[in-house]
Amino acid sequence: MGSVTRTTPLDEQLSILYIDCFDSFTNNIIGLLEERLGANVIMVRIDDKQADRDLHMLLRAVDGVVIGPGPGHPGNPQDVGFINKLWALSDSELLPIFGICLGFQSLCLNHGADIKKLASPRHGIVCQSTHQGTDILKGLGDLDCTQYHSLHADLELTGALTTPFWQPNDVCPDLLPLAWDLSDEINGPVLMAVRHVSKPFWGCQFHPESICTSEAGKDLLVNWWRHALRWSANNGRVKTRGLTGRYLPNSLARLFVDAPIQSGHSLQASHLAQELRSAAGREDIFLRWAKYPAHGVTPTVLLEKLSHRDDEVILLDSQGHKMGRFDILGLVVPGKTVNVTYSSYDRTLRYGNFSKNIDSIENCWPLFQEALDVYYPQNQDIDRSKLRSDMDRFIAGHLPADSPFWGGFMGYISYEAGLETIDVKLPERPSDGSAIPDINFAFIHRSIVIDHHTNQIYVQSLLPNDWTWILRVGSLIDSVSAASSTSECLSPTSTAEFHHLNDTLARSTITRPTGDSYRAQVQSCQDHLRAGDSYELCLTDESSIFIPSNPSFNSHSPLDAWSLYKKMRFNNPAPHGAYLNLSNLSIVGSSPERFLSWSRGGHCQFRPIKGTVKKGPGMTHSIASEILNSSKERAENLMIVDLIRHDLSGVVGADNTWVCKLMVMEEYEKVYQLVSVIEGQLPPTELPGAPRGLHVLKNSLPPGSMTGAPKKRSCEILVDLEKRPRGVYAGVLGYMDVGGAGDFAVVIRTLVRNKLEEQVWRVGAGGAVTIQSTDEGEFEEMEVKAGSVLESIMR
Repeated sequence: MGSVTRTTPLDEQLSILYIDCFDSFTNNIIGLLEERLGANVIMVRIDDKQADRDLHMLLRAVDGVVIGPGPGHPGNPQDVGFINKLWALSDSELLPIFGICLGFQSLCLNHGADIKKLASPRHGIVCQSTHQGTDILKGLGDLDCTQYHSLHADLELTGALTTPFWQPNDVCPDLLPLAWDLSDEINGPVLMAVRHVSKPFWGCQFHPESICTSEAGKDLLVNWWRHALRWSANNGRVKTRGLTGRYLPNSLARLFVDAPIQSGHSLQASHLAQELRSAAGREDIFLRWAKYPAHGVTPTVLLEKLSHRDDEVILLDSQGHKMGRFDILGLVVPGKTVNVTYSSYDRTLRYGNFSKNIDSIENCWPLFQEALDVYYPQNQDIDRSKLRSDMDRFIAGHLPADSPFWGGFMGYISYEAGLETIDVKLPERPSDGSAIPDINFAFIHRSIVIDHHTNQIYVQSLLPNDWTWILRVGSLIDSVSAASSTSECLSPTSTAEFHHLNDTLARSTITRPTGDSYRAQVQSCQDHLRAGDSYELCLTDESSIFIPSNPSFNSHSPLDAWSLYKKMRFNNPAPHGAYLNLSNLSIVGSSPERFLSWSRGGHCQFRPIKGTVKKGPGMTHSIASEILNSSKERAENLMIVDLIRHDLSGVVGADNTWVCKLMVMEEYEKVYQLVSVIEGQLPPTELPGAPRGLHVLKNSLPPGSMTGAPKKRSCEILVDLEKRPRGVYAGVLGYMDVGGAGDFAVVIRTLVRNKLEEQVWRVGAGGAVTIQSTDEGEFEEMEVKAGSVLESIMR
């Protein structure tokens, strides 16, 4: 059945008005409409007051309307905005309309049906719908549907339907049932598709755009479009207006909406970019580097040999994990390294001696891109006649293609910064002024990259005349490599170091969430799920480790962050380990989850984790696989996959987004996890207005695996339930490379210390609450995740 072929030029092409109800799958639906129907799609949101005023003009400029899914109830005006006006159009204004999920429920509600809660909500559930192959379902065959709904349309108003029916009834004489879900004994028959008997209105309860909905579900939209165009032709309806002003088709709007980030090449460099450029003085900017064999060299040994264990430093460490490849050590150079911070609470941007209140976090992204562009190697016009050394003349213009990081920003973006990007009110901040920055990046000039696949080490510097440092580090690497054995053994000094660490930890006090409190929060989450406010809520809580003063010395005994990191690394390695020692905080982590990476060629990848089983006696690979392939675990993962597809395709387009791994079990040191991989391709950066990796990053915050879906409404609910900032936890941590690449992990399985506080280390943990969750099961999952961190440092 396939698609509707495009046969008209852009200015004459068929157009669809898409009404977004603040859902997190919107871009997937728009992409499906563009790809399968060949139509231009113009998106407006339900709270768009200008679109509300322009509605009748807009309708005269399009060939049909699609009303999307979203949180809430179709009877609540704030959940549907101006949608009800569409069902009240006069006969002369009629045009084809298709409702999905909330849009479908609105159609039914406005034509006599009641909207009721399901006995058992259907979130991320895939089942086969029953139909008679009529109307828009003609020729579809088996129809496997992904459902994301807590509410359903009741056409009989009895709430006790036992058998489906296929003709309009006395209660809803205008609605013709087209499909039912008969697979659920608890809910009984649930209406899945309907059409109006005389007006060009159709709808479906399920999500045709989901990755797990069968092709027949997508072909249903193609069938609808053919019916819609036939209705318009038979009734003499034609467009009488063209699209003007702010109403650009989605495929065109995507090219321009984030254009300010691209301004680094065409506008005068920002003050931040100038500050970073000044570090190189008047010298040409280019990457100086050398490559050395990495036999027996680990980042922890190297950092200590460089005498940086107590300095400000950033280490992104694959921790020897089989799924990791690179270790990246970023060195803070006094007087050269610029630390850039931003607070979402007071909207203050700081770096060096500069401090300024800005309008919002949106002002930060262009500054970061411009700063990276200043050092972008392919932009440099090197005057070789001015190069002072033979080594400069030899290396200038040559770049280490296999090194993922040539210098640039390293650091984190907090969960609260992510909330600001989606306009969610922030939780109350600490009253003692001890809040840490929500964005915290150091611009790294000196870096060391260990490639464990090729067994090579890259020593790199963006600073001029820095060969002395490069060669000194190279010499040290050679000596470490020559003296190393195949295992990283502890020296007598490090044994004493670990004894001191263990003694300090033994005196600590650990505070963990109480079962009663957490279980009550899980139940509150499920109340929201039943009400239709969310499909999934990623609830979290926090444990803390307080280090008391040492009575032997009558003073406070600090817990050494570097020793703590080495112990965690040894006991619980993961492919996205991190050690950050900055002026205002320390971070010690072993995250298993990549958030987002993008290559210099524009290839993007997300690797969300949803579904966790703890290893232990009796827990085999086979049993873990059975648990992780249960309906609950797969539903959790599926919802996040569809959410991330939406985030990514909103930048690169649905036709450049794909899922290459769907719900596959992976094994880690202490747990089994269910992992999916979503990928996409950015357009070439040479194209005017082409989005960059930074667009994808900002468009995807906060991480969907830490929020739930729909993202905005879910985050609002979680802020109200948790009543605390998550901080670095549930944010992202990684790098943005001057060469155009980036890689960020989700901050989980991580300890954070705010140096403005007493000796308190905090670890966040949680899990995705679905309607299939149990409060005890969710509490145990949160305990398993927090316990994996605490056990790795306490034993």
